[in-house]
Amino acid sequence: MEFLDILFPKRCLRCGRIGKYFCPSCRTTIASINTPMYPIGLNGLTCFFRYQGIIQKAIKALKYRSISDLASEFVSLIPQVEIPNVDVFIPVPLHASRYRQRGFNQAEVLGRLIAEKLHIPIRTDILRRIKRTTPQVEMKKRKERLKNMEKVFAATYSPERVLLFDDVFTTGATIRSAANVLKRAGAKFIWGMTMAR
Repeated sequence: MEFLDILFPKRCLRCGRIGKYFCPSCRTTIASINTPMYPIGLNGLTCFFRYQGIIQKAIKALKYRSISDLASEFVSLIPQVEIPNVDVFIPVPLHASRYRQRGFNQAEVLGRLIAEKLHIPIRTDILRRIKRTTPQVEMKKRKERLKNMEKVFAATYSPERVLLFDDVFTTGATIRSAANVLKRAGAKFIWGMTMAR
């Protein structure tokens, strides 16, 4: 046990029990998704969990409360899944101003751990976010979310087979927008992956 764990012990994000962010009891409440989806704009999509309960709390804690050591425990929950052969793992980037505000990109933090687990090289220099947008979570209507993601990303080149990662898939506007840019830059096959939907 480290010194900081004594001063600021980890607490379960759901029940508050001291020890881990996902206590054994609350882990049993996690709803996994075992079936890939095939949304328009992607060759397929793997989402690990339902965006509810402790999973929703974990994503919000990582994103807005900067609980950095949460990421490795979160990634350890990921079930064994089959994914197609890809050349690179690309996390969806944040706009530079939002990155400066938060100090990190949660998709990149999670993505680095997942890419390592899957033995796929990660690239954070291919896809750039060139337009700052209103956070998707603040928009309730699908039309607003789709409009919000127009002309947001840029890429000058892309490997042919890409695994594109984001934290959450709701309407798919963000990941589709990024995928379209990567296709225009040379990608022939794009498989999406998110922690939850």
